[in-house]
Amino acid sequence: MVSNGFVNAILGFVGGPAGIFLISLVSNSIPFVAIPYLGVVMGYSFVYVGLLPRVMLVLVSAAGATIGKVAVYYMGSAFRAKLGKVSRRNIELFKKLARRSLFIAIVVFASTPLPDDVLYIPLGLMKYPLLPYVLAVFLGKTILTGVVVTYASWLSFMAVTQVYTVPVLVAVTVLLTYIILKVDWYEVINKLYSEGPIPAWNAFVAEVRKAFRRGQRNGRESRSYGEPHGP
Repeated sequence: MVSNGFVNAILGFVGGPAGIFLISLVSNSIPFVAIPYLGVVMGYSFVYVGLLPRVMLVLVSAAGATIGKVAVYYMGSAFRAKLGKVSRRNIELFKKLARRSLFIAIVVFASTPLPDDVLYIPLGLMKYPLLPYVLAVFLGKTILTGVVVTYASWLSFMAVTQVYTVPVLVAVTVLLTYIILKVDWYEVINKLYSEGPIPAWNAFVAEVRKAFRRGQRNGRESRSYGEPHGP
């Protein structure tokens, strides 16, 4: 995990929309490295009041994130030159078979907490058309950032107008964050594609239950380690 000091350094050097764009770009251009840029976007949601400033916040962050994922795409593309003839032929066949569903998959991966680089690097390898790729990533990142900004705006409104709801909102935020981080989203999305929305919902519920059972088990183990042992 990259330190929050990295984020603060960028925002201290370039603040405002330019800083949001830059931190979103950098965060999304490093494969498999988690930089908490959405936390920065959420923080700015409390500063930018009004519909237009928040729409600008969403679009600027989504644009930066999309350009970052274009860099990831080209990382995959760079490996293509090392492929043999059979491998290239197999990739071309896969690209033809999956052209339509891949656009939807890109949107889903970009708009959820799924580790999207596991999809984007192979897309660069198979030379998936760049324009649909950019459009799908931008759409997904706009959805993701829009949800974050909308939730933060609602949280801010509730905190100001109904102070007594703040502890409840904090608890809900912690709960949602825990679920997002601990659920096996690959399993849920795989069910959605292969079996439909109802099995996907059942898989999601099962994953949430497993996440809480793991948390309870880890809590018991931590307490047992902390208990004093006899001689």
